[in-house]
Amino acid sequence: MSGFIPHVREIITNINYRRPDYISANSSSNKSSRDPSMDLAQTQSKTSSKYAQGIPDALSFDNIINGGTCPPTTVREFMKYLECVERAPENLQFFLWFRDYTLRFEEYKPSDPFSTPPATATSENKAFGSSEYQNDSAVRFCDGAEEERPINKMKSIMDFPPQFIAPWETDFDKEGSSLVEVPSAQTSYRMIAEKTFDRAGIKIPDPDLPYRDEIDRIIAIYIADDGSRQLNLSSRQRTSLLERVSTTTHPTAFQPILETVEYSLRHQAHPNFIRWSICNGNKPRQIFAKCLGVILITSGCLYAILTTLSNMSRGWRAFSAIFWVLGISTLYAALQGMCVVLHGLHHRHLRPWELWESEESAMYLDDKSNSGKYEDYPWIKKYEKRFIIRKIFDREVWVQEPALRQIQDIIFLQALLIGLGAAAIFTVIFLAVPGGDFF
Repeated sequence: MSGFIPHVREIITNINYRRPDYISANSSSNKSSRDPSMDLAQTQSKTSSKYAQGIPDALSFDNIINGGTCPPTTVREFMKYLECVERAPENLQFFLWFRDYTLRFEEYKPSDPFSTPPATATSENKAFGSSEYQNDSAVRFCDGAEEERPINKMKSIMDFPPQFIAPWETDFDKEGSSLVEVPSAQTSYRMIAEKTFDRAGIKIPDPDLPYRDEIDRIIAIYIADDGSRQLNLSSRQRTSLLERVSTTTHPTAFQPILETVEYSLRHQAHPNFIRWSICNGNKPRQIFAKCLGVILITSGCLYAILTTLSNMSRGWRAFSAIFWVLGISTLYAALQGMCVVLHGLHHRHLRPWELWESEESAMYLDDKSNSGKYEDYPWIKKYEKRFIIRKIFDREVWVQEPALRQIQDIIFLQALLIGLGAAAIFTVIFLAVPGGDFF
């Protein structure tokens, strides 16, 4: 009971909460391209309020990345959202790789990571060092959630099928100096990287630099023109990066593109992910809830009209308020992506890819020939064949993240208050109308 009262007080205090607006990739990229050297620390300070942009501190970007959240808002769900909904996971994959690479680089501390003195190996690396993300206070305990930090236990959290595995998710040798790769595959990566340097008119780097094989792989995947996960970079950013990595493998070499990638994640991907995570029902369930709300509102109007035109006493008209409260509340919640029935249980529908996740993972472990394209995911065809009634009443799971449940509580209270207010207005109007006495 002692925890219930503060919870209710918190909900009432934030009753004017608004779900984050959807931010298109174009608007985010245009804004970042106009100011490529933006100060991320400044932008974070501007949005440091408790519910900045509709996102509480507990669901902040840093808290999610540091493993301080519970399902369905962990790093794993963030990656799956970008992969299956936005269909653009490359920014987060690259960002996580860079964090992991920075930690490994600092731990290994190669004696000479530079073939020549770097142009910008200065104090700028302080802003993107490992200390920025070592937020021990961010780790919270929750039932059924991963207790490992994402940097130290990346493989357990990012347990994707092979075609989803990011470049860092392979075995490293004990020295930490290079990736353990199939020779033919690494040769292919190196050839692509060399072609990329050659096309940019930049000298091919020294192959003896530490982590050179891994950097070649990153260039082949994320930087090359035909890279499978090519980042959305300007020509200037791309050239600047290639010039740096041609002389050093130090993490500061990625400075020209890291700000752009992180800005896109913080100000476009992350708000959209939180907005999407608030929805506790799938699309068929949301449509069903909207239709149910409209039917209840229409039924209330018909009941009020019929009782007004009849010779029944005015008191009977007040019963239409029941239909209006239920209908308007249900409709408002559905417009916010929520089903009030699921919320009453603090449940959510399993995502389509979660329904066959274990089966899909096992299949991909056996089938290495799959191209990994979105259209090739087996759950897509399976979900399309699923009967509509089964989609509406699909499998459910408990929402573990407390901050997300609190947001849903606020939206539910908003829906209830709007329903009560609108129903009261409609009821007063119909009560004031004289009876028709037609039947």
